[in-house]
Amino acid sequence: MRTLGWPVVLLLISIMSSSVVMADTQYWRLSTDGLTVISDGSARRCEKLAFQFLRFQRLLRELADLDEDFSFAPLTVYSLSENDARRVLLTDADKKQQSAQNIRIFSKYLPGTDLSIAAIVDIGGDEPLQSVLLTYARGVLTAGPTRGFPVWYVIGVADVTNGLMVRDDGSVLLSREAPFEPVVEKTAHAKYDLSTLLSTTYKDLSSGGDWKEFSKRAREWAQYGLLTSSDRRQHYRELAILMRQGTPADEAIRQAFALSLAAVASDFEDGRWRHDAVFKVPPSEAHPTIPAAQSIDPAQAQTALQAVADRVAQQPAVQ
Repeated sequence: MRTLGWPVVLLLISIMSSSVVMADTQYWRLSTDGLTVISDGSARRCEKLAFQFLRFQRLLRELADLDEDFSFAPLTVYSLSENDARRVLLTDADKKQQSAQNIRIFSKYLPGTDLSIAAIVDIGGDEPLQSVLLTYARGVLTAGPTRGFPVWYVIGVADVTNGLMVRDDGSVLLSREAPFEPVVEKTAHAKYDLSTLLSTTYKDLSSGGDWKEFSKRAREWAQYGLLTSSDRRQHYRELAILMRQGTPADEAIRQAFALSLAAVASDFEDGRWRHDAVFKVPPSEAHPTIPAAQSIDPAQAQTALQAVADRVAQQPAVQ
C-alpha cells in the first residue's frame, strides 16, 4: 500500500530555503487550455503528460458532475529528474521521513491562489503520476465547486481516481483497489456503516475520526454510486445535493433512492453490485489537442525549477 498526505499535499511539506537552483537535465515545455507542462525526458513525454492531465480533468468533471462552464484553475505540471527533485521539491524533513519510514515520495500537489503546481519525481513506473492525480483531485474538489457538499461525496468522488491509468487513446482504467492511502499519525480505528459514513463531517474526522477507514469506505460508496448504473449514479448525486441543502441522511436517502436507509445499506454492504461495476471509461468525445513541446534553455529551466522551490517554501509545515 502506498501512502499519501492528507488531504491535498502529498506527504510532509516544510519550509526550505529559496536559493537559486540549476537544472541538471534538459527540459521541455508546452502550454494549452490553462495547463502548462514542464518535463524532463523528451518532448514526447511532455506532450503525453499534458494529454493525461487534460483527460483527467475531463474525467473529474464527469465524475463530479461539474458544470461545463466550470473552469479549472491554472495549473503547471512538472516532471523532475531525481536530482532536481531532491534539490527543489523534497525538503530535509521529506528526506528524513523517507529514510526513517522506508517510504517513497512520488509527488506533491502545491495549490496556490492564482496558480497551482503539481510535481512528480521521474523515477519511472505509474506511481508518480497516479499519486499526484489523486491529490490534485482531492484539492480541486475540496476547494472547488463541490466544497459545500458532504465529505463522503467530496472524498469519495476524488478517491475513485485512486490508482487510475490514462491510456494513449484517451480511455481510462480505474483501479478496483486503492494503491494509495492517507498518512495519519493516529487513527481511532472507527467503523463506518452507511449511516455513520453519511453523517460524518470534516469536524468529526479532524477531532478523532479515522481518515484511513473513512476514505476507504467513501471510495467504496462512490464506486457503488458512480460505476454501476446510470440510475444509481443519479440517485447518488441527488443524495449529495439533498444533504448539502441540509436534509438528514435517512430522509435524503428515501427521497433520492426511493428506499429506506436500511434497504440501501443492505444492498451496498451485500457487495454483489461489484460484479456490475464498470472500471473502464471510454475516450471522451472532446479529445484534447496537444501542441508540440519546445525545448527550453538552461536559464529558462533554472527559472522554472526556482518556481517549484519557492512554492515549496511557501507551504506551511504539516504537523
